[in-house]
Amino acid sequence: MNFGFDLYALFASREAFIVDVLVPPILFGFHGWIATYCAVKMLFRPYNAWFIPGTKIQVPLTPGIFPKRQAKLSQSVATTITDTLLTPQDIKAKAEELVTQENIYRTVDLFIDSVLLKEFRDTTKLHRLASEIAQLSPTLLQHFIKSTIDSLEDRSETRIPAITDKIFDQVVLSSRINMTQATELSERLMENLLTPEKIRLSLIKVLSPQNINALDESINAYAGGPYRLLARIVGVKRICYEWKSYMENEPKEAQKLIADLIKRFGIKHQIAVQITSFDLRSMPLENVSKLKKNVIEFVEAFLIEHKDDLVEAAHKLEDEAMVTVQHAIVTFNPESIPAEVLDRTKRQVSTFIYSYLKRELGELVEQAIPKLGVHGLIVSKIDLFSPKQLEDLVKRICKNELKALEYFGGVIGAVMGIVQILINAITY
Repeated sequence: MNFGFDLYALFASREAFIVDVLVPPILFGFHGWIATYCAVKMLFRPYNAWFIPGTKIQVPLTPGIFPKRQAKLSQSVATTITDTLLTPQDIKAKAEELVTQENIYRTVDLFIDSVLLKEFRDTTKLHRLASEIAQLSPTLLQHFIKSTIDSLEDRSETRIPAITDKIFDQVVLSSRINMTQATELSERLMENLLTPEKIRLSLIKVLSPQNINALDESINAYAGGPYRLLARIVGVKRICYEWKSYMENEPKEAQKLIADLIKRFGIKHQIAVQITSFDLRSMPLENVSKLKKNVIEFVEAFLIEHKDDLVEAAHKLEDEAMVTVQHAIVTFNPESIPAEVLDRTKRQVSTFIYSYLKRELGELVEQAIPKLGVHGLIVSKIDLFSPKQLEDLVKRICKNELKALEYFGGVIGAVMGIVQILINAITY
């Protein structure tokens, strides 16, 4: 079949050509555009339901699709956002991404410089702040004690061992006791540990038959010839038994004798001298390390064992704590803080907050998300939109796409008109 036909030859006149060839694409195109335009408009218009005049019969397709389905739309949008776009896992991951030590330091730095230091210059606000913080201080102190000791029990607390370690290195290890302190300590030892009564009882226990026999055997085994002979002449075993019998049968006289010997020998002074000359740094490093470890373990065990006592003590010090905190805040002068101390404090605070958030952030976010009510917030926000606002919102998001859809409807109509012309021409 030959399609190279003359279109003018297929029509009786030029007017017929215009009517049969040009009008259909234009008409079909206009029809496609107006149909698409009306469909787009009917997504939003009319805003309210229309009724047949004089009746309660609602006109079909009123109101528009979006106003009529706004409640379901809000639920669907909120569900889509919370289930796929803004899930708890996404919020948690974003929070963990933002919680860096540098970000926290910037926040602490801004807070201290812009809020605390400026607020401390306002006397009225300073006194009010001091009163409020003082009222919170007992609760904060008790919570700090409980949480710290709980962490010690869980073996997750590192601050107490670190602080004890530093105190041991910087204070205990380098400390030296002067003669006055040593004499006082020696007196306390003599009054409580080395009393004549306790020494007498200890000697009685030491001079048991087994120990006396062991002493005699050691002299015979290790003493030189003259000393061994002297021990036999003197009778070491007999003297030990008689001395033990004397202390058991004459306790008062024995205690007076021991007290006199302690005084004559200058035992208290000798103990004081030994205390002043004692230096932990002269001990082998291995022994110092073991001693430090024992001290840290002792502190930890003491805190855990006396947890309730410490909390109760903090409760009893409530009034003193409030007065102390309030006085410290009121008398605080920001200008007196050295720059390096302030920066070090900011670093320490940010480090503490960072370590706390790294440990507790997941649980905090999981607890906070339900309380935020993101789903309900989105639903309520969309429900508060008027139909006009909803239309403007959708058009603002996809204005070009909706306009292109209208043009596309016109193009499809025009194409259908051309197809109709070709079909007519072929079948003519």
